[in-house]
Amino acid sequence: MINLREEDLLRNIYFYPKPEPGEKIPVQILNFRRLFAAWSPELKKTLYFEKLPENESLKRVRKIILLQVFDWLACREGVIELKDLEFERFMEVYEEFLQNLGEIQYIRQKKGRRAENIFELEESPYVLREVKKGLFSDKL
Repeated sequence: MINLREEDLLRNIYFYPKPEPGEKIPVQILNFRRLFAAWSPELKKTLYFEKLPENESLKRVRKIILLQVFDWLACREGVIELKDLEFERFMEVYEEFLQNLGEIQYIRQKKGRRAENIFELEESPYVLREVKKGLFSDKL
């Protein structure tokens, strides 16, 4: 079973950022990995595994990408479960973020009965300039 931190290992506590409709949460990406997730009716929570579990009491066993983020509004770390299609869209935004910088915004939109995870890149208001080496007195 995979847990994010050792203190969470004992308590099995995860924070799932869930923005309200129309709300955007600025997030910082900490890590992501491919895992299996399953619902445990006895524990009444989702458990994460690296290998496919053989326990029959688990429900909704599925492959996911677990995205570990820092939620700037809540000021804490959290996890977001992504499907393969959502992860592909996220990677497009993340690659653009690595090239242009800015701020990654996390949004959830309802599509029928399910909520879809969407990531957008907001451009940075700061202008980046290249620093040139030289004496400060020459610049004055």
